[in-house]
Amino acid sequence: MESLDRRAKVHELEQEFNRLFVRRRFNALQLARQIDPEIEPASYSVLATLQQMGPQRMTAIARHLGIGKPTLSRQLSTLEARGFVEKATDPDDGRAQMVSLTEEGRSRLESAQGDRAERYLQMLQPWEEQEINLLSGLLAKLNRTYTEFDAENDPALGNGSAEHQAAKTQANEGDS
Repeated sequence: MESLDRRAKVHELEQEFNRLFVRRRFNALQLARQIDPEIEPASYSVLATLQQMGPQRMTAIARHLGIGKPTLSRQLSTLEARGFVEKATDPDDGRAQMVSLTEEGRSRLESAQGDRAERYLQMLQPWEEQEINLLSGLLAKLNRTYTEFDAENDPALGNGSAEHQAAKTQANEGDS
C-alpha cells in the first residue's frame, strides 16, 4: 500500500503537470501564430512530429498525437494549403500517403523554435546548469516511463507505435 505522503506528493506533481500543460498549450498557440496566423495551435504539434519523426502516414501521426483522423485531416489540409507539408504516395504501399515537411514548413518551424529556445535561455538564466541538467534528465526518464507503462497496459501503444519509436530514439539520443 502506498504511503499517504507519497500519494500527496504525486498529487502535487499532477497539479504541477496541469499548470505545465496549460502553459504548453499557450506556447503552442504562440508558436503557431509565429509560424502562420492562419494555422491552429494544434498544427504546431503536427509540424513538430514530422520534424522529429520524418515523413509519416496519417495514421501514425494521429496515433502519436492522440487525435482522430478527421481532426488531423483538417489540420493537414490547412498546412498543405499554406505550403508547410506535402503528401506523396507511400513507396511501400501505393494505396497510402506519406506526409512530410516542405522546406518552407521546416524553415518556419525552426525559426519559431529558435526564438522559443532563446526565450527559455533567458528565462532559465537564474538556474544553475546542474538544475537544468537534472530537470532534463528527469523529464527524459518520465517520458520513457510513460512509454513503457503505455506499452505494457495498452497493446495499441506497443513497440510498433510511432510514439514508442520516437521515445526510444529520444532516449537513445539522450544517452549519447
